[in-house]
Amino acid sequence: MTDTELQPTAQDFKPAERFTITTLEQLKVFADPLRQQIVELVLKTPRTVKHVASEIGLAPTKLYYHFNLLEELGFITVTETRIVSGIIEKQYQASAETFAIQRSLLNPGSEDGGGLTTALDAMIDPIRREILEGAAKGIIDMSQDAPTSRRLRISRERITMTEAEAEIFYTRMDELIAELDMKKHEKTASSEAAFEYQVLIGVYPIRSTGDNS
Repeated sequence: MTDTELQPTAQDFKPAERFTITTLEQLKVFADPLRQQIVELVLKTPRTVKHVASEIGLAPTKLYYHFNLLEELGFITVTETRIVSGIIEKQYQASAETFAIQRSLLNPGSEDGGGLTTALDAMIDPIRREILEGAAKGIIDMSQDAPTSRRLRISRERITMTEAEAEIFYTRMDELIAELDMKKHEKTASSEAAFEYQVLIGVYPIRSTGDNS
């Protein structure tokens, strides 16, 4: 056996298009900010624990538990195993391109808000981190005359719509997201610089206009 030898594992691994979180246990594991960072870093390219630890700025020993938990619950997959100087070194990749939450988990009936509270934390905390990091690194241009494509745009708007109008609004929004998602998979020969954009959409009714309470 050579010093570095490839061991057969998940050959030609291809992530699924979508992974649906179906249990509260999965949701609580995925909601952890550190584990979400791990999944993000192995989303497109397989990486070892040491590589991810270097990116995050933590010792590898602090990540093994989280990697094992993510692998056990199916969020990440071992795509390659090597024996390096007698030590097993694994490369991991996210099991899917996108992660969704089964709607039945979003039940606020329990004292702690159930899965809904956990899901909100899982979405909001990483976005806060990404915005702060993006602004610090200059990826998000916070200057007054920043070009539109580099600006941070967050706003809260209240719109009054009938239920029929809301149906149309939701449908158009879903169609736009689907269109952009299709373009993500198209390979282009353009040499123009491109950025990845995070899109946060929140649409929800707050009360009926006939409710005066």
